[in-house]
Amino acid sequence: MRRPRARRPRASLRAVLFDSCGTLVRPAPPARATSDELRRILLRHWPAAPVEDLPHAFRSGAAMLDRAAHPRGWDDYCRAVLAELGMGRPPRALIDEMNGADPHRMRLYPDVLSTLDRLHARGVPMAVVTDSLVSAESLRHRYEQIGLGGYFRCFAVAGELGCTKPDPAIYRAAGDALGTPPQQTCYVDDQAEMIVAAARLGYPGFALRRDAAAARSGVPPISALTEILTLV
Repeated sequence: MRRPRARRPRASLRAVLFDSCGTLVRPAPPARATSDELRRILLRHWPAAPVEDLPHAFRSGAAMLDRAAHPRGWDDYCRAVLAELGMGRPPRALIDEMNGADPHRMRLYPDVLSTLDRLHARGVPMAVVTDSLVSAESLRHRYEQIGLGGYFRCFAVAGELGCTKPDPAIYRAAGDALGTPPQQTCYVDDQAEMIVAAARLGYPGFALRRDAAAARSGVPPISALTEILTLV
């Protein structure tokens, strides 16, 4: 039996909210994010760094993550370690290289760039809704590093908002930033329960099922991100 195709909602769709991991990006093969690697990176940028204090700085960075009122991520950890060593305003190049040692690096799915290029060319506003623990600025920078700079007007991230999907606030933050009504703003995710939560707020949703064997969920499915081009 053939799987039913997603249908265009009656209201014309004018904007798109995308989930991040599992929809646009996936984890890259893990880097060796060890204390030795971070030590080498640090010494390349700061030859006089007090590396004998690194064990204490690593512990302080971890303690900062534990004490944070809102979720924090790798970028914040690296900055806390550097601050503990006496570098309060680290150069961007150093932070970038330390971020490159992040064990949670990302790579694109093959259908992402062509889809975003065509949506962007049409002037379709787009935003990312994610449970990432980094800041919006940090995530935007990571996206730029993998070729996704300039596509998204907003990054609604748990690390700044203090809530994760399916909390209504994270969807509304992205939708409000785009300035389009929920009924004209679709949401794409690989997890059906997150789409259902968005639909309760008025956002039409589509479940991205790149795996043909994925279970049906009652949410309109698409098998490739490029299908969004026929719906928006």
